[in-house]
Amino acid sequence: MRKFNRIVVLDRIILLEKQWEQLRSCATEVIEFSGLKPNEMLQILQQEMAEDPKPMCWTQLAQEKITIEELNRRIAGADTIITCWTDIPEDVVIANPQLKYIGFWTNLAGHRINLELAKQRGIFVTLIPDYGTDSVAELTFAGMLAVSRKLLRSHRNTLRGKWPYELLKTGQYVPKVDEIPQKILRDKVLGIVGLGRIGRRVAEIGLAFRMNVQYWSKNRHPTWEKVGLKFATLDELFSSSDIISIHLSPYAPPKIINEELIRKMKDGAIFINTSAGILVDQEALFQELGSKRIFAYLDVYEGLPPRKVLNNISTFDNVFTYRSGWYTQEAITYKGDYLLRNIKNFLKGIPQPAAWDHQTTDEEDIIEFQCVRSGGK
Repeated sequence: MRKFNRIVVLDRIILLEKQWEQLRSCATEVIEFSGLKPNEMLQILQQEMAEDPKPMCWTQLAQEKITIEELNRRIAGADTIITCWTDIPEDVVIANPQLKYIGFWTNLAGHRINLELAKQRGIFVTLIPDYGTDSVAELTFAGMLAVSRKLLRSHRNTLRGKWPYELLKTGQYVPKVDEIPQKILRDKVLGIVGLGRIGRRVAEIGLAFRMNVQYWSKNRHPTWEKVGLKFATLDELFSSSDIISIHLSPYAPPKIINEELIRKMKDGAIFINTSAGILVDQEALFQELGSKRIFAYLDVYEGLPPRKVLNNISTFDNVFTYRSGWYTQEAITYKGDYLLRNIKNFLKGIPQPAAWDHQTTDEEDIIEFQCVRSGGK
C-alpha cells in the first residue's frame, strides 16, 4: 500500500492510540495541530457573548479563527488534510495544487468546503456519514423513559427519604389513577420527524416497545409503512402524538418546528430533540415547558444551553443534557475506524463513495451519496 507524503491534522480529533499509529503508518510525515486550548475557548466565548449575545455553541468555538495565509503555511507541502472544525476556503484549495485528499472527521462538510471546487481540482473528499446512529437513538429512548417514568423525581425523592409507595402501602395517600404521573411507552403514539438513519432506528425501537409509530419526512417510505409506520403531516403528527422526537438534518430550515406546531401538542405530551437546536423555535418551546403543559428531553439547543432559562423551568419532570447523543466509547471508536478505512481505501486505489453531503430537509436523502472524486485515483 502506497503512502501519503504529508498528512496535516488541522484541529483536535479523538483517536485511540492504536488508531493514531495506523494513521502515522499511512504517511511519511504526520503533523498535528490541536486547535484552541480550553481556557482560550472560554475567553473567546466570554468576550463574544459580551459583544453579541447571539446563540453560540461549542462547535462554533472549536473552529479556530486563522487567516488564509496561516492556513496555507500549515498545509504547505501536504497532500492530505484531516479536519473536523476548520473551514477550507476556496482560495486555500486553489493555492494548494498538491492536495490529493481531504478527510473530514465528521458527517457534514458542505459548510466547510466547496465540494464542487474540490472535485474540479482533483481532490478526493471523504466524510463519515454514520457513526453514532445507535448512540443517539438509544439516548433518545433513555430521555423518553426518564421523562415518562419521572425518574428524576423518583431519584430525588429517594435521596430525601420520601417514598410514595410507602404512603400508598400504609394508606396515607391513595391517588386516583389519573393523578399518577408515571406512564409506560406501550400503546403511546410516537411521532418521528425525519426518517433518516437515526429516525429509522428510533422507529425500530419504538415498534419493539409496541408503540404506535407515525412519521413525517420529505418523502414517503412505503417499506416502513408496511411494517407498521403511519405517515402523517406535521400538523397531524404534532396534534396526535404522545411523544414527538426530532431527527432532521442540521441543514433543514431553521425553526421548522415553529410556535404553531408546538402549541398543537397534546397536554402532557413529551417533546424530544437530539438532532439540532436551530430547528426548533426555542423560545416558544420554553414557554410551553414553563407552563408545565408539556414536558421535554433536550440534548441540543440554539447555541449553548441557556442555564438561566433552564433553571427557571422546572427540571422536576424534564431532562436536559448537552450533546450527549453521539458521545459514547463505541461511536468514538467507529468514527476513527471509518476515517482510517476511507484513507486506506484511497491509498489502495479502491476508494469508496466518498463525500456524503446534502442540502435537503431530511436525513434520509443522505442515501443519495454525492461522491466527490478526483479525475483519477
